[in-house]
Amino acid sequence: MIFCDNASNTFALKSKMRYLIIGFLSIVYFSSCTTDGATYEVGSDFIENGIQIRVIDTFTVNTGTFKLDSLVTSGTSRILLGSIKDDDFGNTTAKSYLELVASTYSISNDAIYDSIGMILNYDTYYYGDTTKVQTYKLHRITETFEPEDSDDFYNESFLDYDSASLGETTFTPKPNKETDSLFIKMDDVLGEEIFNKIVDNDINNSDDFLQYFKGLAIVPDTSLNSHILGFSAYPSTSSEENSSMRLYYTIKDDDSEDNSYYVDFLISSATQQFNQIESDFSTSVLGNFTDGEDIKDSKDTNNATYIQSGVGIASRIEIPSIKKLLEFSNEATSLGATLTFSPLVGSYNSDYPLPESLLVYVVDHKNRILKQLTDINESAVYAYLNDNEDEFSQNTFYSVDLSGFVEEILLTESDLNYALMIMYETYNQNVSHMIIEDNPATDNPVKLTVKYLNY
Repeated sequence: MIFCDNASNTFALKSKMRYLIIGFLSIVYFSSCTTDGATYEVGSDFIENGIQIRVIDTFTVNTGTFKLDSLVTSGTSRILLGSIKDDDFGNTTAKSYLELVASTYSISNDAIYDSIGMILNYDTYYYGDTTKVQTYKLHRITETFEPEDSDDFYNESFLDYDSASLGETTFTPKPNKETDSLFIKMDDVLGEEIFNKIVDNDINNSDDFLQYFKGLAIVPDTSLNSHILGFSAYPSTSSEENSSMRLYYTIKDDDSEDNSYYVDFLISSATQQFNQIESDFSTSVLGNFTDGEDIKDSKDTNNATYIQSGVGIASRIEIPSIKKLLEFSNEATSLGATLTFSPLVGSYNSDYPLPESLLVYVVDHKNRILKQLTDINESAVYAYLNDNEDEFSQNTFYSVDLSGFVEEILLTESDLNYALMIMYETYNQNVSHMIIEDNPATDNPVKLTVKYLNY
């Protein structure tokens, strides 16, 4: 956390005072039912001056949705493919780009070419209706597999590829079976050319191969809008669970029997595979975003704020009235602060489960990420799911420890204009979504509750 020197000293003194008081109160039995803004005299028989504890949950909370400029999507060990249309989140399409190399470039002169194809192994992730068909097409990348401005590729990155298809398949997926795979038969003209170049020693190593074949783009049919799937993409790992481009050939032994062999072309390194994830929110309640500073107020989006991985949609929570706590007393400190929010009932189910935890970051007035949220001990803080199942899902909510955040706001002389950003921990690995309700007319608004102590 960043404080001025005076604020740091004040913070340390107040923290010590808080723990001393709490330690003393822990040996004194007391209980009370709290209401908004109420004040309670606690332990007056033991403490001459008395102690007041307030529980306040009437803070103004402003919520909205914004879109991060970009997310790193290389190095996730996952191929994301598909296209889906959603009433709340518009159209989302995932393509994948792979640079492929083999561990060996040696094939016997006695070998006979058989076939070539792409094997995609499910990693069990899916989003959408997997009872519907989808079509994937393979294309040859035509430019060098290099990022433009850094060592990473992003959700909006892309590489040029040949419009001609090297192979395609239309299928109904089986994403729940990690041992299953999808096979896409590829053009035999390409396969035989790769085979002959290796046999003739025109390709002897990965540099030779990448000069000839720069990579593969896998592109879904965007007209089907059925689902998005995840496939394993482990760099340079040869196993039955990994995805690869496989070249098959046979060699006749002395017994005249054909024996089958193959060469696997695997992703060359973690950074040399990425997913391009395109989004179009024009048909959704959110509408398109002009830039990273554009905030869609929850009042204009059905009293809800939205989160979606892959495309950078995040919830923004701003609590501008925290400093009003300073008006109570100079001899006071917060005992604890908790933010709670609830997922919109009906927006999640067994096919779209809620995550056990969510990331929480501190952002400024322009939605620039400053740091991960921390508690008063500067340990990372997450939003944790409380899911005590009931018929109406009324006990399903997330809670966030905001004690450190509230202290920072109170002890910093200037107005920080900070807000909180909520997003998936797997923000660059999938396209999962969540809707957070913030409707003052229901029992599920986004709410900050602070326990405040006068001594």
